[in-house]
Amino acid sequence: MVIGEKITELRKKYNYTQENLAEKIGVTRQTLSNWESNITSPDLNQASLLCKELKININDLLDNELELDVKDNSNNILNKLVGKKVILNFDYDNYYDMDIEYQGKVKVLAIDDEFIKVEVIKGKQKINKLIDMNLVSSIKVIEEDK
Repeated sequence: MVIGEKITELRKKYNYTQENLAEKIGVTRQTLSNWESNITSPDLNQASLLCKELKININDLLDNELELDVKDNSNNILNKLVGKKVILNFDYDNYYDMDIEYQGKVKVLAIDDEFIKVEVIKGKQKINKLIDMNLVSSIKVIEEDK
């Protein structure tokens, strides 16, 4: 798969228009269109910005032998956790939010590769928290939704 096809697939995966993505990396829509059409290619600085925005390694972007399998992730295993009660374990070396030391159940409200939104019950109060997925070391389902 050539670089233009990868850019197109990843842009669509993250629901960017050509104009949105071009603006984020500081180029024109036409420049991005030329990359996607394999008329031109991004320079190293542009490729680096593009990789950061599309969450891909630069070597993977540039490797024409590498195929990307980019699909709609609505059936992603993480999405199956929405509505379930879980126990989250954290990488405490990188996470010092003592407020999350509840040791109890949380209900998953939303989840993707980057964040998990949970509902925490403290006493009679329900609190919503957005947690970076990089801080979560494991998730254990403790109660199936009926």
